[in-house]
Amino acid sequence: MSANLCNRFLRSNIAIFILSATRKSIYSSKWFACTTTNFSTNPSETSAGKVYELRCYSIIPKDMKHFLELSEKWMHLRTVHSKCIGYWTSEIGGINDVVHIWEYDNLSHRASVRQTLAKDPDWIQNYFSKILPLLSRQQNSLLRLVPGSDLITKTSKGVYELQQFNLPGSPSPDQISQALSACTQQNATLLGTFYSIIGTLSSAYQLWRHPDVDNLITGTGSEHSAGKKECINASRHSRLLLPTPWSMLK
Repeated sequence: MSANLCNRFLRSNIAIFILSATRKSIYSSKWFACTTTNFSTNPSETSAGKVYELRCYSIIPKDMKHFLELSEKWMHLRTVHSKCIGYWTSEIGGINDVVHIWEYDNLSHRASVRQTLAKDPDWIQNYFSKILPLLSRQQNSLLRLVPGSDLITKTSKGVYELQQFNLPGSPSPDQISQALSACTQQNATLLGTFYSIIGTLSSAYQLWRHPDVDNLITGTGSEHSAGKKECINASRHSRLLLPTPWSMLK
C-alpha cells in the first residue's frame, strides 16, 4: 500500500471512528459515564443483563508482530474504560487473526466508551492511528449469554477454543440454551455460551478453556452429546485461541 493510500485510509477510519463514537445511542436516552476503576470478576455481578462485543481483526501477515507489540504497550489505555474478557491470537481456524471479547452494561455504555476514546489523544496518536494500516479486515458481533447461564472469568492458565454454531431457522435464546446445554468436552471448562443479537444472527458461541492444545483433539470424544446432535445440521466453526500477555483470561 502506497504512503498516499495509507494516509487516506488512516484519515478516513479516524473520521468514521469519531463520528460513530459521538453519535447518541438510539437504544436509550441515558448516557453512561465510562468506568475507570477496577472491574469485578464475580460471575453474578458481571453476567446479568450484560452485552458482549466479539471482535475479530485480520492482520496483514508481515505486520502481525508490530501489531502485537503496539497492543501490549498501549492496551492499558483501552482496558481502563471497559472490561476485556479475553484477547487472543488465532492459532488454528484462522491465521493472522486476533479475537477479543468486551463486556458492556448495554449499547449506551459502549457508545460512551467509544466517545471517550475518540477524545483521548494518547489512544489515537500512540495506538489507534498506528494499527489501522496494519489491519486488512475488522468484524464484530454483539452477544448475550444464553438464559440461566453465567460467564466464568476466573480460571487457571490454558488455551482456549471458540466454537460458533450457525443454527437453522430463528431459534429463541431459550431454544439455543436448551440445544447446547448438554455440550461437554473432556477435561475442558465451558466458560460461557452466547447467542448473537446484532451481526450474524441465529448464531451461538461457546468459549472453552482447555489445559493444553492436545486436549482440543482428545477432549472431543464426548462432544456428540444430545445437545450437539440437535445442531448437527448447523454449520460450525472452531478456533484454537492463545491468550495474549494482556488478556484477562490467560
